[in-house]
Amino acid sequence: MVTIPESIINDIIDQYQDEQKYLTDLKQLASEQPDLIAFIDQENYSLLTNDEIALLEYLTLVIYFSSMKIIEKTIQIQGKSLEAAEEDNWNTFNEITAKSFFNKLDSFFKDYPQEDLLALVEDSIQQDEDNIVTPVGREIIFVACKSIIDTIHS
Repeated sequence: MVTIPESIINDIIDQYQDEQKYLTDLKQLASEQPDLIAFIDQENYSLLTNDEIALLEYLTLVIYFSSMKIIEKTIQIQGKSLEAAEEDNWNTFNEITAKSFFNKLDSFFKDYPQEDLLALVEDSIQQDEDNIVTPVGREIIFVACKSIIDTIHS
């Protein structure tokens, strides 16, 4: 398994300073990976705010295009694989006894080959004055993104 380095992730993030590049990649993702788009759309039910939906979409693009830059072959992401990964991740998340949300996440990082992608997600759901992510939104976004990473790199 190839590990996606932080430098590639940062290159993709820098490209998305150009809104047109972001929109072009979003269209490309929608045409190449309909199951992935359906997966993130299903996550958009009423528990997420509009900002959280936008964050999930953004993280999905960064994860996907960072991964494709290294993998260099087209893969077809299957909805069933995403759903299975999501179920596994929710089971793991719910079994962790740590009280703090971010302490729970430590278990996901242990020996995880895509640590930099997971760190991007963790950093993105930190609450600060610019980023207001609800406690429920944090959980949904983290598990959804972890499931996407797992499916791409399985």
